[in-house]
Amino acid sequence: MSQAHRPPVVAVFGSSTITDRDPAYAEIRELGAALARRGLAVMTGGYGGAMEAASRGAHEAGGVVIGVTVQLFESRGGANPWVNERVHTPDLHERLRHLVHEADAFVAVTGSIGTLTELFLAWTMLSVKARPAAPLVLMGAHWRAWLSANAAPGFVPERLFRFVEVADTPAATAERVAAAFTLPRPAVDARP
Repeated sequence: MSQAHRPPVVAVFGSSTITDRDPAYAEIRELGAALARRGLAVMTGGYGGAMEAASRGAHEAGGVVIGVTVQLFESRGGANPWVNERVHTPDLHERLRHLVHEADAFVAVTGSIGTLTELFLAWTMLSVKARPAAPLVLMGAHWRAWLSANAAPGFVPERLFRFVEVADTPAATAERVAAAFTLPRPAVDARP
């Protein structure tokens, strides 16, 4: 799909280690579907775990799925089977650059240091206006405690919290992201 005709792209950041047996996988899969049903493309790191779950949900809902892979991880296997557009990068720096600069919105789900790296880079770039304004939504109630801990004296200044928000469910997350764009509304979306 050409850039001119591509829907807004949402980068989903999350753990590579969750499996389809983890409750988080089903929730992230529903997020991917909810984003696609709202006319948004999903972009992930392209491999397994949360990346696979979001990609799968978006693919099953008929959405555009972009996987940004990296040479370093190719020995672990190629892109997940739900990716229909692959951007292959030579190193992690270029992968991060692509994810943060080519996305129109960001969602962080359950993850570890890689997810936090992506989240902090996107948050920093938004706060210093190094890229256009974009929604940055953290999916899951657990992020509230994490944000509160980082708001402690000496950590993240209060003024920076206006660049990030928390949504509890996949549907609420997708709705908050979609609200930033003028998109055709789905005919019926009765899922939570």
